[in-house]
Amino acid sequence: MGSEEVIRQAVIIAGGLGTRAHSMTGDVIPKALLPLDGVPIVIRQMRALAAEGIVRLCVLGGHLGAQLEPALKPEAEALGMTLSVLVEASPLGTAGCLTTMGTVTEDTLIVYGDMLFDLDLAALARHRARVPAALTILCHPNDHPRTSDIVVERNGYLTRLLPRKQPREGDFRNLVPAGLYVASPAFFARLTPGVTADMIHDVIPHMLADGVAVGLYDTPEYMRDSGSPSRHAAAEADLRAGRVRAAHLSIKRPAVFFDCDGVLNRDVGGHGIVRADQVEMIDGAAEAVRLARESGRLAIAVTNRPQVAKGFLDRDGLDGVIGRLEAELAEGKGVLDRIYFCPHHPDRGFPGEVAELKVDCDCRKPKPGMILQAARELPVDLSRSAIVGDSLRDIGAARAAGIWAYGVRTGYGLKDAANYPGPLPVADLVFDDVLDAVRFECSFAALADHVHSRLGMTLTGSGKAPLVAISGRSRAGKSTLAHALERHGREQGLKVLRVQLDRWIVPAADRTPGMAADQRNRVADYSAIIAVLKDGKPVQAPGYDAATRGAAAPEIFDPAGAALIVLEGVFAGHATIRETVDRSVFIDCADDILRARFRSFYRWKGMPDEDIENLLQIRMTDEWPQVDRQRKSADMIFNLEGCLP
Repeated sequence: MGSEEVIRQAVIIAGGLGTRAHSMTGDVIPKALLPLDGVPIVIRQMRALAAEGIVRLCVLGGHLGAQLEPALKPEAEALGMTLSVLVEASPLGTAGCLTTMGTVTEDTLIVYGDMLFDLDLAALARHRARVPAALTILCHPNDHPRTSDIVVERNGYLTRLLPRKQPREGDFRNLVPAGLYVASPAFFARLTPGVTADMIHDVIPHMLADGVAVGLYDTPEYMRDSGSPSRHAAAEADLRAGRVRAAHLSIKRPAVFFDCDGVLNRDVGGHGIVRADQVEMIDGAAEAVRLARESGRLAIAVTNRPQVAKGFLDRDGLDGVIGRLEAELAEGKGVLDRIYFCPHHPDRGFPGEVAELKVDCDCRKPKPGMILQAARELPVDLSRSAIVGDSLRDIGAARAAGIWAYGVRTGYGLKDAANYPGPLPVADLVFDDVLDAVRFECSFAALADHVHSRLGMTLTGSGKAPLVAISGRSRAGKSTLAHALERHGREQGLKVLRVQLDRWIVPAADRTPGMAADQRNRVADYSAIIAVLKDGKPVQAPGYDAATRGAAAPEIFDPAGAALIVLEGVFAGHATIRETVDRSVFIDCADDILRARFRSFYRWKGMPDEDIENLLQIRMTDEWPQVDRQRKSADMIFNLEGCLP
């Protein structure tokens, strides 16, 4: 069953009355001939199938089915397909109609006639070889699992089918049939000719009851029902935007990897979430997942679940917890393409622990196993991917996997250093929450392109690297823009050196009473720093830790091979160096927003409110006026507010 890595035959079920489509078809053409962006849906299906190696096609018609053969025959000849069109005398259902084909001798792809799709059939056939079954159901998560048919999976096989109208005890994993199947000859042999049968309500339940293997194939590729006016419009919009082909497994895509507890849902502390009713969403989480997916990125969760190894919940309980998370996200149209979890824990000593899971595995973060597994199983372009996490373990996993690392101040807020097994990793940026992080993720490239255009710069990677200064008040967004330029350049294969002038700040313990802002920032050293960088030589910063306002390890910035050098700091556009930098950008931000960000930032750092207010007053009276003088000589005044989606 499904042992050969090739699928050459398909059947399109194009019968039915097309009731949902009457307003579009006028009931004068079968729904399969309804144009989708100017091309009948069944013709689009034929072209997609031919491109993937299908050479034998049977189309099963019903209502108005006599129109199908004359409409499809020329297309089949052009595609080199052998075509047969069979029209049932009376409706036999989504499975009963298949008996009109007669004897089937090979694996056959079954397609519902209103499905728009673009699938890698070779990958599907390879999956069939690994997970042999009489029938394989193509499935995926959707944005309404609580009102959809649900398939329950274990080790690639179906264990339970939950029709959408059947009452359910809680939430299940978000995995729904997509309207496509691969069936072996053994499947067709089970069908009784002339008997009305439905795939979901009749045939598959009987297969489960008889112990016949039914496989599941979860794919992030495009599969959408276009049979109703709203879905038809959405499918047309996806075609025009190129989203249908872009989701094909042959095309690598960036991914956003999400941690769960503390990022998507609230961290409950203790031993973590062990019941579905403990799942409470963080504001903006569903929107963040939706934005990531709508941008064309894969949305993937990677989560440590040591509660399984410790014996606090079993696999069914974990599925209930994750199912609740998926269902709650779906309420806000947030759909995760895949969730990877690590059930292991290295330490023994918990009552009821599962001995075989008490191991030092390769998947428990900060190890990169889950991220690397996703890259093997899905079309992930790791070089353009990022993680959003609340723990240093998330940041460490990102570093080990070679992807970008963004922290959030929810959950642990990256304050779990005491439990981190090794040198502490540093996030590329830290955001207030997951929505802020994904807004940046989805807009950084456009942000960088906008700045390049406004400044009249084209990066080539040859010749002398231009030097851009990014200045502005503290918390205005300098680091955000600087990192956007850095990441965009690197993803184009160019080195962008980001020189963080904060690394030269005088530690708080070493400051003298009344020390001015420019002195705290060692502005007097900037000319020498720039001279060395322009000479193509590395410079060493003494080191400063913004979290503790204390000294840190020295840091070296090497301009060798750089296509762009970005100076980032409150005084990066200072008058004493303005003539030595090629371009100057001043980051503007409204006073009330800055004050709110300032307070939030220092609360996250653990500073008492009274001390925060005192420090804010110092910055407002001492630093802000000096910083604002740089506006006059800037080539560009830029406000990040409104630039992110």
